[in-house]
Amino acid sequence: MDLRSRLAQLETRLGVGRNRPPSPVGGEHAPIPLSGRLQRLVAAQTDMPARRAVSQEELAQLLGGELCADGVVLIDQVLPVSRSHGRVPFRDIHEVSLGFLAGGEEPEREGLLFIDTETTGLAGGTGTVAFVLGLARIEDDVVHVRQYFLTSFTAEPAMLTQALAWLRGASHLVSFNGKSFDIPLLVTRYRLARIETTLSGFPHIDLLHRTRAAFRRNWPDCRLQTAEQYLLKFYRHDDMPGYLIPQLWADLLRRGETRGLRGIIEHNGTDVLSLIALASVLGRAYAKPGQRYADPLGIARAHRRAGDDATALLHLRDHGETLVDDAQLELAGLYARSGQWEAAVPIWELLAARGVARAMERLAKYCEHRQRDFGAALHWTERMLALDYEVGSCEQRRLRLLTRRENARNQARSIDRRQLRRWRASLVRRANKTKPQRSTG
Repeated sequence: MDLRSRLAQLETRLGVGRNRPPSPVGGEHAPIPLSGRLQRLVAAQTDMPARRAVSQEELAQLLGGELCADGVVLIDQVLPVSRSHGRVPFRDIHEVSLGFLAGGEEPEREGLLFIDTETTGLAGGTGTVAFVLGLARIEDDVVHVRQYFLTSFTAEPAMLTQALAWLRGASHLVSFNGKSFDIPLLVTRYRLARIETTLSGFPHIDLLHRTRAAFRRNWPDCRLQTAEQYLLKFYRHDDMPGYLIPQLWADLLRRGETRGLRGIIEHNGTDVLSLIALASVLGRAYAKPGQRYADPLGIARAHRRAGDDATALLHLRDHGETLVDDAQLELAGLYARSGQWEAAVPIWELLAARGVARAMERLAKYCEHRQRDFGAALHWTERMLALDYEVGSCEQRRLRLLTRRENARNQARSIDRRQLRRWRASLVRRANKTKPQRSTG
């Protein structure tokens, strides 16, 4: 939604211009410029009558929570792990491997802390405040969710202090883009509040990066709500748009407006629960080859970058001929890295027959360096030149191969001449041995 559309939406909500007399058609008044609309909107917000100040207790009741500190509302809920989020039961988090997502050993499920924030803006820095902090963790056979809601800026240290117990008890943080935004923001807020925390040193599972690696080739984007729809079959209805959330909280502080606040809590709670279900689905996709909903190439490359070529090869090999050209090239490259040339070469030849220049390049290198067949390497190089592929490097390779082929031929001719001389010498020696000896008497 562009700025003009958002202005129109705000003007409608605030009732700006409802009583303004219409301009005569074709009259003297020009359309109001954008700057004028902004000024009128600010004036309207300033002139609006203040609402009765809502008490903190009333606000806590509205949000379905209770006051845990002055200016901080705690919304606490416990859900059974048998409950599903979309099509994914929460208990699946116990049944899949999360070792790859965690970057090493299998994490204890009770040590996972799922985290999401709602903030006053996306710029980060010292001017951005997290006014909703959503946390969730697995406790035996339940999912425990805690959401902290600020009712004033001055209550931020109290909220941060309240959240410390759960933060300190975690072994891994789990987020969606938290490495880049949520955690750096919280570290800054704790530092400004002069509260000690080791938040920046926690092992962190950022599901956004693993989602991108596995699905960006298949999806229009990799937002959390896109992942919910494709992987969890979870669809939000009447969800609070994220871009409205900062404004609704600002309305609470400025005018005591409580409309939409319940929607903020529901939006944040959905985000946190989606992290649990998404971790289960991603863990299965990376751990078990053959998951048809995932991109095997993206998953294989992630395993290869982690140094696990064997698992990367399994993910690609299981999909066989359904792999796209890039994935076939990756599979052949993994075969080659493990010395399985008899498996790699047929894949390259198949792709080369379809005109894939990169496969021709692999064959040229294989023929030159492994087979020492400079003629075959020259053939593939000239095929690449015909496709205008990497012309500069191919020309250099062509000249090098011509030289090496000629040198090989000269060497072969030299060897042939030496062998001919040796053969003739051996014939002479045999002939001399078979000559009858003259008698002396």
